[in-house]
Amino acid sequence: MKHYDLIQVLWVEDDEKVTKTYPVKAKLLGLQLVPHLCWDDAKVALEREYDRWSAIILDAKCKHHRESADNAVRFLGEALKDISTIAQKKGRTIPWYILTGGDESEVSDSINDDRMEWDSDWTVAKHKNYYSKATDRDELYRRIRYRASISPRLQIQKMYRNVFKAIEECNIDIEAYNALEDLLIPIHFPDEIDAKDYNDKFQKARDVLEYIFRSMSTFGILPNWGKQVNLTASSLLLDNMDFKNKDDSPIVTSRARILPKELSRIMKVMVNIIPPFCHSDSGIEDNVRKKEYINSVDNSTFLLKSFTLQFCDLILWYRNYLREHPDKEENAKNWEVMDEKQLKRR
Repeated sequence: MKHYDLIQVLWVEDDEKVTKTYPVKAKLLGLQLVPHLCWDDAKVALEREYDRWSAIILDAKCKHHRESADNAVRFLGEALKDISTIAQKKGRTIPWYILTGGDESEVSDSINDDRMEWDSDWTVAKHKNYYSKATDRDELYRRIRYRASISPRLQIQKMYRNVFKAIEECNIDIEAYNALEDLLIPIHFPDEIDAKDYNDKFQKARDVLEYIFRSMSTFGILPNWGKQVNLTASSLLLDNMDFKNKDDSPIVTSRARILPKELSRIMKVMVNIIPPFCHSDSGIEDNVRKKEYINSVDNSTFLLKSFTLQFCDLILWYRNYLREHPDKEENAKNWEVMDEKQLKRR
């Protein structure tokens, strides 16, 4: 996810005069209103960049489809139903608000009580479940800003600002950005998830590692592994070790150490533990066993949390290395593929 200096608000509003003027004041209060003329368009943006949005503002009398007529009952019914369904899929709800120029009789009955989870104090104080364009806009902006300021996701983005900027600079996939957020939030906000559920997120750790290695491949630091990244081989090459076949013949030879020794040692541990911890325990005696290990440490989450923090160091190191070594062809001189067929087969 791209880093934004302003709080991002998904806004459904079909009055173009309003979409040109309202964002000016909102920006002064730290918000960027991103308008969409109908719910169909807004829904696409919501699903495509769910983690971007801190709030949703719906103009009550808006359009469901581009060709629809303004109809508060139909529009709000469809929009609020979709917001709830998407929230269930994503595992969290984005606060939504109704901002309208109409009167109470046009909108109130169409607004469900889901909003009471984050906006009940407004209803208690003002005895209404919507915000008026004429009198309540500034208050709505301030309330969105406050709600965003206590959002765990935005606080994590601020705490680890340099790490997330490094992810963008290294062109690491947005999936890694989102996965790292999901892993960092429970470290600082432990009430956000149960220990058991957190220990089920080793796949997210694997995703972060794979996307870092994919990025390295695009800059020539590692070979192109094809559809599936070879984590073991990647860690070996970065540590100035050859990647070999079972018969000890080389598949890819390394010509230089890339990772510092400290990170190389940590990387080997993560590569040996994370992949098997993503799956059910096997019956092979030499394999690490997640269930057995987790039980032995009273179901603690410290192992995965420690890997998560090490990812942050790895990403910051990678950004600095890439700044000093931006040339893809020069980077690719640090390794040589000896067996192309085996390279993509693994």
